[in-house]
Amino acid sequence: MRKKITFLLMSTVASMSIALTAHASAYTVKPGDSLWKIAAANKTTVDQIVKTNGLSSTSIYPGQVLQLPDDPNTYIIQNGDTFWKIAARYGISTLTLIQANPQIADPNNIWPGLAIHIPQKPAAYLEGIFPLRAGTYEPFTNNYADSRTWSPDGTETRTHEGVDIMAKKGTPVYSVMDGTIVNIGWNEYGGWRISVKVDDNTQFYYAHLSGYADGMKKGATIRKGQLLGYVGNTGYGPVGTEGKFDPHLHFGIYTINPWQPVDPYTYLKWWQLNGK
Repeated sequence: MRKKITFLLMSTVASMSIALTAHASAYTVKPGDSLWKIAAANKTTVDQIVKTNGLSSTSIYPGQVLQLPDDPNTYIIQNGDTFWKIAARYGISTLTLIQANPQIADPNNIWPGLAIHIPQKPAAYLEGIFPLRAGTYEPFTNNYADSRTWSPDGTETRTHEGVDIMAKKGTPVYSVMDGTIVNIGWNEYGGWRISVKVDDNTQFYYAHLSGYADGMKKGATIRKGQLLGYVGNTGYGPVGTEGKFDPHLHFGIYTINPWQPVDPYTYLKWWQLNGK
């Protein structure tokens, strides 16, 4: 009887262990890897990997085994599923679903048990376009709400109010939607930036630019796809400061009433997937 109880207890502990680790998968670090590269390739963030593994720094080494947080939008193919049926079930287009799963060589050849990614549909601005052209930027992850320590007096710790998209200095930046420029010029945090009001309660924010396109001024009417300026690395200091970080576009979304930042990652991924 005692042996049976011991066996049941061991089985229960094993089941608990499996349940606790089911939300992460193992990855072995390869030469040339960085946490940023690993996060971008696995649809997660550096912060999430650091927290999952209890890392004290972002330093990693070849052969190190990391636990990667699973994609929360993973779907397991069931009997009778097709990409068309799944897309309809989630209210997205079949093309969007296909583009979100480039690892699937033939979308007509899927089988039960296969895992696919379901792209998250944003609540608004579905017809926006991605602010950078395909092929001009690096893969990006969601670093919204990450901590930032720079401030004019050097004492402030704050949260990151946008998503950074790494690109070469001078890469063209385009307007995501129609709107009106409500702010333009230097900002100590954002460098050369533009704020475009796209509806009664929302502004899109483009920061760290190296320069502006012709005709950019406060009050100007902007069209979707219009050139706004160019990627840079300006900011974190008085007018003209640059070079304190790698060139990238900082893209943010703010509601006006009340004034608060909105995580733009879902919107950016949607615009990227739909080629807009």
